[in-house]
Amino acid sequence: MEKWNGKVAVVTGASSGIGEETCRQLVEKGMIVVGFARREDKLQVLEKDLKGKLGKFYYLKVDLCSEENILEAFDWVKKTLKSVDVLINNAGVWKYSDLLGNTNDWKQMFDTNVIGANICSREAIKIMEEIQIKEGHIININR
Repeated sequence: MEKWNGKVAVVTGASSGIGEETCRQLVEKGMIVVGFARREDKLQVLEKDLKGKLGKFYYLKVDLCSEENILEAFDWVKKTLKSVDVLINNAGVWKYSDLLGNTNDWKQMFDTNVIGANICSREAIKIMEEIQIKEGHIININR
């Protein structure tokens, strides 16, 4: 894990569950972590909990259904931290909906779970290629 000290990780779905715990573990191991999520109040609590740990935690309120929001977030990461070494696509929306279900539920799930994750991957890869990251990683977590 020492080779990851000071490296930058972006974690989506950072405000709870697997995403929150992933942020905790990476910061405790010395990584600089940027948590993306919609629930800013939970991100603020996480930021307070992680103060004084080996790494550093930043957060951005990001709605993965909004390409504009995602692009702004990655622009901030690039300008502020100058790197993305790891992207963890963890955000996910699940709404029970069968073939007779609600089209809006389907769209929200697809936009978050597929389109949002792909936009995040594309933007992370752009940064990795631009600064010639040789050992970058993208991890997709799916429910």
